[in-house]
Amino acid sequence: MNSKKSYSCIVLSGGMSRRMGQDKGSMIIQDKPMILHILEKLNHKINDAVIVLNNSERIAIYKNLLSQYCIGDIENNFDYELCFIEDEIKDKGPISGIMTGLKHIKTDYALILPCDSPFVSEDNIETLFAILDDNISSKPDAIIPFHIKSNKDKYKDNDEFNFQSASEMPLEMKIQNSEPLHSVYKKSNLNNIKSLLEEDNLFVKSFIRSLENPMFVEVDNKILFSDDFKNLNKQEDIDNLGL
Repeated sequence: MNSKKSYSCIVLSGGMSRRMGQDKGSMIIQDKPMILHILEKLNHKINDAVIVLNNSERIAIYKNLLSQYCIGDIENNFDYELCFIEDEIKDKGPISGIMTGLKHIKTDYALILPCDSPFVSEDNIETLFAILDDNISSKPDAIIPFHIKSNKDKYKDNDEFNFQSASEMPLEMKIQNSEPLHSVYKKSNLNNIKSLLEEDNLFVKSFIRSLENPMFVEVDNKILFSDDFKNLNKQEDIDNLGL
């Protein structure tokens, strides 16, 4: 099925999961795989989703796992087109996965989500796309959530960081306090990532710095909420859920 919406989503599932000790996206949380929590919340919001995995074996594992938890054919559980893609450049972190995903999306923009964020809310997903809709005429390169509270006290005695509101916050501080793996990126910036990979610069925040027209959106501003950006990176994070 295809909802013919304006935007796409890239779900990054190619990490090594060293801190967790096992593949995160396939872990069962609240009776279903982490990846399925995310995919279900994308219904009615996107045109297509690209799941980026690091090899063909894991693609087969994910397809088999979803077939066990979905009703009937996997595709019939979602109102958007779903595809599984092998990471083009291995062992280069999420920036390579973003590049691979952007190459395969069918719209001009994609929301990035990591497979270990099963509790991202439909409201936050819709809000990010709504912000893009409202600002599409300015052709932003990205919609990037950031936290104004994270490190403000650390810089309170530095005049350079003496700001009162998000609009006054220095650009570099916004980047440092951003959520680069829960942001929306424009497909046409693929060449920026290629250049960074050629330099072996693997930081997604370096990608953000390379953008000419990024738009930053404050988290906890009664529009986006910080709980949505929690990742389950290690077993302790799972244990703390009390499931």
